[in-house]
Amino acid sequence: MKKEEKSIREFRCASLGNNCTWKHIAQTEELLADVVAVHLRDVHGMKAVSQDMVGKVKNLFSNPSPVEAEAAEGLVLKEFRCQDIGHKCSWRYIAQTEELIADGVALHAREVHNVKEFTPELMTKVKNSLHEWKG
Repeated sequence: MKKEEKSIREFRCASLGNNCTWKHIAQTEELLADVVAVHLRDVHGMKAVSQDMVGKVKNLFSNPSPVEAEAAEGLVLKEFRCQDIGHKCSWRYIAQTEELIADGVALHAREVHNVKEFTPELMTKVKNSLHEWKG
């Protein structure tokens, strides 16, 4: 199996026509496609990402600005698993920043677990449960 070379790429959710400010930068196209699929499923409710959609998403990848690309070089993907904070729930969210994860977790908590307010205490609990995503 050929190892994929690093080719930092960026995806902006708005490029799909979504009213969404989410964007992500990853070190390979395959990793970026995986993270975008998780975002589309968890934030936009897309039940499955078809091969056609993966192709469309990949066609919308762009090169980040040199400053953003340099900043992304050292970032590590982090994962949140709902079960890590005591829920019997297999939901998870993967992103490079705690802020992106917090956004996804807040939405999930409100829609699935009926959490009305994403308190600072809950945010701390979420941040403390994050771990490096191994892929």
